[in-house]
Amino acid sequence: MFSSPTDAYTATDLASVIPEVWTPIVNEPKFEDLTILNFVTDLSDYIDDGGDTCHVPDIYTNEFTVQTQSTQGDAVVDESVASIDTTLSVNTHKYIAWIIGDKDIRQLATKYKLNEKYATEARKLLTRAIEDSLFALWSSVSTNVVGDTATVLSDLEIRESINKLDSDNYEIDETAFFVHPTVYWNQIAGIAKYYDNSMNGKPSIIRTGAFGEVSAKNYKGTLYSVDLYTSSRVVSGLQTYRNLLLHKSAFGVAIQNDGGNFARVQAQYKLENLGLLTVVDTIYGVAVLREPAAVLLNANMTATTA
Repeated sequence: MFSSPTDAYTATDLASVIPEVWTPIVNEPKFEDLTILNFVTDLSDYIDDGGDTCHVPDIYTNEFTVQTQSTQGDAVVDESVASIDTTLSVNTHKYIAWIIGDKDIRQLATKYKLNEKYATEARKLLTRAIEDSLFALWSSVSTNVVGDTATVLSDLEIRESINKLDSDNYEIDETAFFVHPTVYWNQIAGIAKYYDNSMNGKPSIIRTGAFGEVSAKNYKGTLYSVDLYTSSRVVSGLQTYRNLLLHKSAFGVAIQNDGGNFARVQAQYKLENLGLLTVVDTIYGVAVLREPAAVLLNANMTATTA
């Protein structure tokens, strides 16, 4: 019979010869795909050469009146219809900055391109900030509002939202839904007519007959031929998600960075700090350009469709 060891080696005893391994893998933050920023009216090209305000004249709010010529030869009744000056101000400058000292730069493992990874993260954070500003424009939408703060987003409310734009003669093929993932997965995806195979085909949220077969992470298919995107940047508050149905002319954005990029990256060695300073920044503005071209779809944050 073997006797039990009385003094077997432990990991502590062997600590000086057990190596630690640094993998080349770096866990980086996850970012949602761009949605609303790629959809709305982009005025960036108009401010490439400077300026802080974009003017978009509005001649649709006040319309001419159709007159009837009851008596031939009578003088015509002329009219002057006031136009409205819609403006977008480029007034937001956001940045992220960091310094890594000389000693630390020299001692960092060369396998980790840390400054490059930080710059990528900063660009994505600033792009997210622009999307946040666009989604925040929901608070200016008042003409077309459906849904409520206490219940799920229903099929009827979805159809009502499309009807509001269709009845106002907006091109439906130039519109898109932007909903929070919770609203999509816990509410919309539970509506039987959207997943029942007997109703598959157009119109349907199921593009190919099965959930999941979509062309982009945030693109979920179509509802009544209207593209639907999910975004975690959809505003939430007071137990309500502020989802949107937009015609592309509803909101505008202007980004004033070199080369038309969403964000600019600059790095400079600072002798006074004995380190490398990196600054990532963006200059932009957002505005509601055509408020009746947007529909606000309210949905409760916790309600679910069975």
